[in-house]
Amino acid sequence: MAVMGPRTSRPAGLLACALLLSALACGGPAGPAADRAAAVTGAAPVAAPATPSPAAPVPTPSPAEDPATASPDCIHDNDHDVASVSLAVYFLECPGERIPGASVGHELPVGCRLHLNATPRDGMGAPTCSRSWPVWQWGPPELVSGGGGETFTPAYAIQGTGRFWVRCIVDGVRSDYLLFDLVDRR
Repeated sequence: MAVMGPRTSRPAGLLACALLLSALACGGPAGPAADRAAAVTGAAPVAAPATPSPAAPVPTPSPAEDPATASPDCIHDNDHDVASVSLAVYFLECPGERIPGASVGHELPVGCRLHLNATPRDGMGAPTCSRSWPVWQWGPPELVSGGGGETFTPAYAIQGTGRFWVRCIVDGVRSDYLLFDLVDRR
């Protein structure tokens, strides 16, 4: 059988808990409400924990002040999450000639510049805006110069012969690898 407090239809234990929780939730000292709850339940009053003083705010640079945190400008009307990244040859630039990406094979001559294009895409395959710049990965580094940086269209100057690979990561999503055989000019 529940013990009833004076002038109330609720059990005294529930009233004591409500008073104690109310006092603690306010963040101040336990005060008279906790003393009344302690008298009803027979428990000792509980002091509220000390509230720490707020820490001084840490200044964060705006994107204009910190280019490493700046998001790329968006050229699409789509802002869905990035689900895939397509990576393709934009064009190959050889002395005096610009060869469209669709015509470029997997053998690239030394002395040319390889221009790539990375496109973030949503789950339906439509181009979408990313929240971060691509992180470019390629190798071996002694075969090319340039490339990388905060761009979706890097250019690599081909300097040596061998097998060259490249990929990028946008918003944590990896593109496929592109592989090329870098060869002497014929």
